[in-house]
Parts: sequence; structure tokens; C-alpha cells
Amino acid sequence: MKRTAVALLALCILLTAGCANKEKPTAEPQEPPASQSITVDNPAPPLPSTDQTPTEPAPNADDGVTVYALDGGVELPIPTEYVDSLIIDATPEALNEHWKPLFTLTERASAEDFEKDYPGEDQGAGWLCSVSRLDRIGFEEWISGDDTGAGVFARDGQDNYYLLSKPTDVRFYRCGKGFDLAGNDPAQLEQWTLLNDWAATLPDMLIARNHLTAYGASELLDMDFTYGGDHVDLGYRIPGEPMDLVVLSLSQPAKQGEGGLWCVERVRYVYSDYDWTDTHLVFPAALGFDETAAGYYARLQDECDAGEHEDLLTPVGAALDYARRVAWLFGEDVSASDFEVIESVG
Repeated sequence: MKRTAVALLALCILLTAGCANKEKPTAEPQEPPASQSITVDNPAPPLPSTDQTPTEPAPNADDGVTVYALDGGVELPIPTEYVDSLIIDATPEALNEHWKPLFTLTERASAEDFEKDYPGEDQGAGWLCSVSRLDRIGFEEWISGDDTGAGVFARDGQDNYYLLSKPTDVRFYRCGKGFDLAGNDPAQLEQWTLLNDWAATLPDMLIARNHLTAYGASELLDMDFTYGGDHVDLGYRIPGEPMDLVVLSLSQPAKQGEGGLWCVERVRYVYSDYDWTDTHLVFPAALGFDETAAGYYARLQDECDAGEHEDLLTPVGAALDYARRVAWLFGEDVSASDFEVIESVG
């Protein structure tokens, strides 16, 4: 069955992540961070041209700092001593109307050495980090996904969210040595370390300079449920598979009690043999709706009150509606009888 193949594929990806490419040198895996946001897989950004000029660089009043004016009036301060060591792409192309990359920083030496060895290729050599601005729809789409290496660190007064993306493997590269840190010039390794240490301070600097509010998604991610009121957990079992149980947590997001619509607000993928549960939030933007959750569910509740979407007025009906939208996981023949009420797996 399709769902069987998908589950096996998911496990293979889990167990084989980080395998080296035998044709070209690949980045050496690093230890993952202690805490990761649920975060759309995080490919390296396209390598910017080495002759690209950032927008409107201007010396700051602070000694030794060069400031770059970014989209929307955001300012990026960079120590002047680091400017020549960096490729600063301050005009990246927007992914969509809800997700605007603000800048990408790359160590110039790594990018240029990789270009010498592999002209026209791109494995993100030298990539240090990128920052994007997401509106509420973009934020809800991001937090519903799985973007390892990225995390929201701030928000502004217009309900925009600021996302820092960084590599989860080594991007330091030198001709003849590839991505291997061993045996390289200590001075160059020291410069690489200095740039990475400085890049780690960017969230605090951007918050202070642009009057942003520090914000992390961990509180939302760590909640048992997204919405208040009653909740129901429905299980969908896949016997004999590593991911042998899918738990749909359902809430009433717009109106509580009789007549309130139900929705799947998070999904827990349970691997019983590994005693591991992978939890993901579900927002309408992740299902292809170009609306915030608040707006989408308010509109849908009005339609339910007018006699539409009768199936959404029960947890099982809402679970089946969701399952049919993600048929790649549940299969085309999923039915209401496939779900059972279970105790929450947390």
C-alpha cells in the first residue's frame, strides 16, 4: 500500500541522513543542536554571485560597523573587519508573498575555493546563516513543517516573524581538502570560527537594532494543545510498520461545544519499537489554504452555522477530512472506521 511505502521511506531517511555523496565531497555532519524547533527541509540557499553588491551599505555611527539597509527598513550591522571575508546577499529573491528572505551570509574563501574545484556547482560551501521575515501565514506554514536548522527568534508590531536558518553540517571548504576541517591552516580555521561565533550573536543584534521583540516558537510547540476547550485523540494504526500509529489531536478552534467545528491541530507519529514520538502542528496554511488559522476557522464556522460542512461537526468527521487531504499517508481508501479513540500519547 502507498502508506506502507511512505512509512518505510520515512524510516530510511531517518536512519540514513547524512550519507556522503560519492561523486563530490559532501559536508561533514555535526552534532545536532540540543533543542530544535519543528521546523520545511532546510536546503542551502543558492550561492550568491561573488561580485554582488549589497543594498545601500553605510557606515554606522558606531566605530568599526558597516550597516546594510534591507527590505522593509531592517538594518543589518556587520563589523567592518568582517565585510571583506563575507559574501553578503542582501537582495535574495522572495520565496512567496508570505516568506521574504532578508539576507544570506557566506564565507567568501570557502565559496570561491569550491567554485575553483567545481565550477558552476553548488553545495552551499561557506554558508553561515540566512534570515527571513514571515508574515502570520508564512509563520503558520513554517511551524507546521520540518525545517531542521531554522528557528524563529523575533517578531515585530505588524505580526511578522523573523527566522534564522543555519547549516546543520560543516560548510568550511578549501581547495584540495574539501569540507574536511582537519589539516587546514589554523589561521583560516580561526577566522571561520570567529565568523560563526559572530553569526550566532546576530539574533540579539537584530532585535536590539530594529526594535524587535524576542520571540521563540517553543511555547507553542510545547503546549499539549493549540486551542482551548475539549479535545479528542484519534488513532490510526499501521500494523507491522516502524511508524505503527498516527495520532490525530482534534480541537474546536472557533466555537466550543455543540455546533462548533472540529479540526486536526497536531499530529503525532509514533514509532513504538523505538519508543519515539514525532509531533507536528497542523495549520491551514500547510494544507494549501492562503489564510491564517484564525481567519480560516472563523469563516468555516460561519459556513457550518449556515448548514454547510456537517462532517466537520464531529471529531471523526474532521479526522477523515484531514486524512483525505493527506492521502499519501493514510491511503486513498481511508474511512471513518479506521480511527479509534485512544488515550493521549503526549
